[in-house]
Amino acid sequence: MRTFTIKTIATAVVASALLITSCKKAEKGDTGPAGANGTNGVVPTYTDGFIKGNVSGTRENGTAFNEAFEFKNYYSGPSGSLDSNNAASFDFMISRSNDVFGENSASITVNTTSKTASTGSITLNDFSFKKSLGTNKWFVFTTSASPTATITGLSYNTSSGLFTGTYSFTIPGFQNSTGNSASVNGSFQATMTQIYHLVKQGSAAHSAQ
Repeated sequence: MRTFTIKTIATAVVASALLITSCKKAEKGDTGPAGANGTNGVVPTYTDGFIKGNVSGTRENGTAFNEAFEFKNYYSGPSGSLDSNNAASFDFMISRSNDVFGENSASITVNTTSKTASTGSITLNDFSFKKSLGTNKWFVFTTSASPTATITGLSYNTSSGLFTGTYSFTIPGFQNSTGNSASVNGSFQATMTQIYHLVKQGSAAHSAQ
């Protein structure tokens, strides 16, 4: 019985060895055809309305400047948004840029006591202007604060959502990159989208009514 078992095991080992040595690694197949080129990564650009005007003042070197700008593009979200803080406080928010990096851009918030009020306050949340002055020379104007000013002549169409107005900011030297007092004046136009907030069941609805 022992001899039979040893012979059986030995035979199995030899057979396995022959099987392993007889198997060859599979050969690599031919290279398949090249796939189609993918779509280049592009950030979608949308246009509706504008924030435009003039930025003026004195550069750090004492040179006066008065530059026109017009920012038209936005890259996500609605053209503009309208939200209510409470029954007597409404925020209209608009952001525009000429490039996705925000080197030429502006963002404003207009606060009013009603949706159709013709007066209110406007805050310049962000402003950046960049212009080439020749080879390896750039003029860059940016704000380091969010100045607020009184605004009049506002117009909001509750049917179309069109919101327009003019503005004027005086920005002290310590709040902009030139170190000198500067002005940003102009106008804006955009189509507003009302924001509605989800609320718990049984509570009052919150929206820009």
